[in-house]
Amino acid sequence: MIDLENLRALIAVRDHGTVVAASESLGFTPSAVSQQVKRLEGQINAKLLERVGRSVLLTEHGRLLAEKGVALLADLEELESLAQLPDAPIHGTLRIASFSTANRGLIAPLLGRLSRIAPHLALTLIELDPWDSLALVERGGAELALVHNWSTVALDVPASLTATALCVDRVDVLLHAEHPLASRDAVTPADIAEETWVSTPVGTICHEGLTQLFAGAGHRAKIAYYDGDFSTHVAFVEQQAAVALVPRLGRDLLPPTVVAVPIVDPVPYRQVELAWRRSTTANPGLQLVRRELEALVARGGAGQDVPREG
Repeated sequence: MIDLENLRALIAVRDHGTVVAASESLGFTPSAVSQQVKRLEGQINAKLLERVGRSVLLTEHGRLLAEKGVALLADLEELESLAQLPDAPIHGTLRIASFSTANRGLIAPLLGRLSRIAPHLALTLIELDPWDSLALVERGGAELALVHNWSTVALDVPASLTATALCVDRVDVLLHAEHPLASRDAVTPADIAEETWVSTPVGTICHEGLTQLFAGAGHRAKIAYYDGDFSTHVAFVEQQAAVALVPRLGRDLLPPTVVAVPIVDPVPYRQVELAWRRSTTANPGLQLVRRELEALVARGGAGQDVPREG
């Protein structure tokens, strides 16, 4: 009989291209993943991997087995969800992939709530950019993704996942209190097009949101500093080294010398969504977390001034 853990190892190698990358996604050592694939080869008496340069490719046997294995594991997830009694205490582990400001503004209060109402449900959390979170959930490395797109940057959700909107997160420009525009009720992209910016790293969705905001107005953002932590952005603004585009979700209280000014024409925002594999929709732990996050947003407990959709 085929061992499911060995099958998961093969699928991870297919999705990541190397044994090392597959091992990182699964939380195993490369040696353990290699042994799992070798055991699977022994179980079916066929070669499953072939090396091409530094990468590995699945043989035809390996490709077919991984393809059928993905469907099998999805069916198993559905079966496990259905097997749990509706009135039984929710237990087990739910793995969440999310982004930093949502971790602070949504996941942190969620953990406090779950410790009281579902003490036997364990949550694990990994911080990833939204594109990476969706990929992780798609390949089975997590059950739930908390992601966002920008009003100027689309986020394509894989067909095997279901996504639902959670809230809309407005984005402001942070200016030093002595900046000439700090007293304005709002500014346009044209008003701040010539500023020096601090941004999240190239390749992140927030960096794309910043550059596309100004590209849509016929300008190019002058970015001098890159850092993935919005708290660092606030510090740069406080020192009058740069201005920053910072979302409201999970935003700490600003220093007295830093002012958040709304942007209009257009209004930049992030659409925050939840995404999960269709095969896990009936999972009681997943359903509970979804309900609690929606209730948190409805109560206005999702950070600083985050308007709900609609």
